[in-house]
Formats: sequence, C-alpha cells, structure tokens
Amino acid sequence: MKSNSLELKSLTVTRDGALLIPTLNYRLESGEMLIVAGANGSGKSSLLKCIAGLLPSAGGGILLNGLPISDCARDCITYLGHQRGLSLAMSVMDNVAFWGRAYDRYDVVDAALHYFDLDDIADVPVRTLSAGWQQRVALTRLITQPGFLWLLDEPTANLDQQGVNLLHSLLEARLEQGGITLMTTHANVEGEKVKTLDLSNLPIAAEAA
Repeated sequence: MKSNSLELKSLTVTRDGALLIPTLNYRLESGEMLIVAGANGSGKSSLLKCIAGLLPSAGGGILLNGLPISDCARDCITYLGHQRGLSLAMSVMDNVAFWGRAYDRYDVVDAALHYFDLDDIADVPVRTLSAGWQQRVALTRLITQPGFLWLLDEPTANLDQQGVNLLHSLLEARLEQGGITLMTTHANVEGEKVKTLDLSNLPIAAEAA
C-alpha cells in the first residue's frame, strides 16, 4: 500500500468573516477515512472546500505528503461537492467521458459506467434522470479521476441502498490502495480505520487521538 498523509496544522477556517473552525490540528495516514460531522453551519462543507483549495484558509497550513498542498499536483485531489459538476444537456456517457479525457483516463470510462450500473442509460441526457441517478453519474469521477485524497460532501445524497453499497465498496477499495478520504455523510460508516471529527464540539485546539 502506498504511503500517503494529510496533515492540518493549526488550520483556521472562516466564512463571510465569521469563525467556523478554530485552530484545527489533525493527521490522516494511508487507508484512513475521516467522517466530518456537526450541526448545520458548523463548517463541514467549508473545511472540505478549504482543503480542496476552493476556499482560502484564515490561518495555519495543510500538508499533503509533507508538502504544502498548494505545491502538490491538483490531480492528487478529487473533490465532490453538493454541486455535481454535470452538464445536464449532455448524455451520461458524454459527462463521464469528459472527466476521463480531462485526466487522461479515457480507458476507464466504460468501467466507470458499468460499476455504477449506467450502461443502459449511457445515451440518456442527464437532465432527464432522477437526483439519485444523477448522483451516480457524478460519482463516476471517483473512477475517472486519479486523486488519492478524496473530499466528499454528502456523496450518499439521493442514492438508493444499492448506490450506497456501491459507493462504500469503492471507498473500501481505495483505502486499501493507500487513499485517504474525508467525507460528510448521514449514512452509517464503520471500519477499523474510520475516524469521526464532530465540528460542533470542537474545542479551541483539536488534536487527533
């Protein structure tokens, strides 16, 4: 298993001038998953966006494999937020193929479609699909993008149980390969290397156990 690490060093996150996360210290290693929990407005989504580089931190640092995350190749990170990043006018196949070409992984497009049971609707415009099937299309990026750090904001939203099971199996496989995952979710996730950080109860200085 490849050795990877993510370290948050005295990370401070604000939004619109309001302090959300004070002085967070946390470290994750290869094969570990962190469930980011907390009440609405506690900063769950903002934390993921900050690590993804979509929201500037108000202080502290983020290290990926010992290097400032700003110095790391962006294809090390796969971020999936509430906005699915899909073109509703394009077909399922065209959406999946877009990400495959963008990351020079067109060879896995068919496998991504098959994994999420999208073969039979590959030519269907995404706008005609239910929210659950649109979510499956979005999740194919976990296969077409090469990042070892997955930042997933409510990835189980609108999925049926089969979809949740497929996602969990994919997460387990990626962790076994040395990946690291931070995820917000209301689904039950268990495992020896699954940790939970509740931002609602975050003290002034939080340390990983």
